[in-house]
Amino acid sequence: MATTDEQKAIWHVLRLLRSEGEDWSRHNRPTAATAAVRVAEGKFTALDDAELKTHLIHRGRRGQFDENQVVFIRPPAKDPSAVAGVWCRWDYEKTPPRWGFYYGLWSAQPPFPKADPPTEDLHTGFVGYRFETPEDGDNHNFYHVQPCRSMGAKDDPIEHAIPISQRDPTWPLAADSALELLMCLVTSLYGMKGLLALQEKVHEDLVLRKNTLIIRAIEMMLGLRRQTT
Repeated sequence: MATTDEQKAIWHVLRLLRSEGEDWSRHNRPTAATAAVRVAEGKFTALDDAELKTHLIHRGRRGQFDENQVVFIRPPAKDPSAVAGVWCRWDYEKTPPRWGFYYGLWSAQPPFPKADPPTEDLHTGFVGYRFETPEDGDNHNFYHVQPCRSMGAKDDPIEHAIPISQRDPTWPLAADSALELLMCLVTSLYGMKGLLALQEKVHEDLVLRKNTLIIRAIEMMLGLRRQTT
């Protein structure tokens, strides 16, 4: 079956995030991130533009990234020495379509369990969140995000994952489509400033500025801002 318009829109957004992450790693990543880079890239390889397009555009309406591949993106501003990545799965053969965006962050953490005797040494820890479309049943049938310790469909914990619950809390999200779900992820990492920066990049692109799905999804998320007087 042909690729859907939403798949193409999500590909465009992930492509922008991937490009921004690559530029950041080349020019702005601090030396303090070396340990996290070694751990993250020892586990996952970075999807390049061609591979990302192959997955989302050329392989049909149902698929996922390979288990050892992620899109490395720019980490949040308050954790510049970390490494951030996104792994995806999707299924447009279901009604409604299913998506899962797995976000992972590798960063310096205090020793766990607590060292004895006390030490100031740090190690690289991993924490993840999966942003998901509504599930079957009547409990999680809403757009939501949950903590996780994995980056892939098998839900196998990553060796450096911090021991947190993989089930709760389950936060409901202001989304009504997989594309809006991805915008929730962008906003949760970079705030409204990051969303406005994405909007600017879209407007600067001759093709993307005509993509009404992306434009509306960004505008929907920007509409959540509290109005001040």
